Amino acid sequence: MKKASIIGFGDVRRGDLCVGSCVIEALEQERWEDAIQLAYVGDNPRDADLWLCDIDLAIIVGPAHIGSRPGEIRCWDLTTFTQNSGWFINSCRATESLAGALLRAQIAGGFPENVLFLWIEPGNTEGLGMSKEVRKAFRRSIRMIKENLVQKGLLPVTCLKVASIYRLEVPRMVA
Repeated sequence: MKKASIIGFGDVRRGDLCVGSCVIEALEQERWEDAIQLAYVGDNPRDADLWLCDIDLAIIVGPAHIGSRPGEIRCWDLTTFTQNSGWFINSCRATESLAGALLRAQIAGGFPENVLFLWIEPGNTEGLGMSKEVRKAFRRSIRMIKENLVQKGLLPVTCLKVASIYRLEVPRMVA
């Protein structure tokens, strides 16, 4: 039986940096096959390796300052991540922890056959909630995740027919 993990990361207190968390929260509102695991690892994905072993597909989604326009999504495979990890680790603190988690999963011997990274360029990094551009990217990234799961035979094609309305709750500030 094929298995997949969708791992989101980001900082829910810093504007658009919450996008990985929001993707996982939105996906949790749907019914998933038992073979699909959802994980939010906070703003430090050092423990992402726990969801990488003995699966066929890993999709990792989070914010990344790559120099694009806010809301732009970059899709990378493992080779692209590895090739760019030198400068990328220095530009995004969380990716250093993520690179360590990927290495530990490889050493453990149960590394996924396919790894897809969805990097969403943040705009606003202060306060709660996402900017308009990142909200659009958030919806596109969910569609991309579902399309990959269908392509790999982990979800039926029917899951793509109806676009869900995702309800995201923004934490309230207590005075």
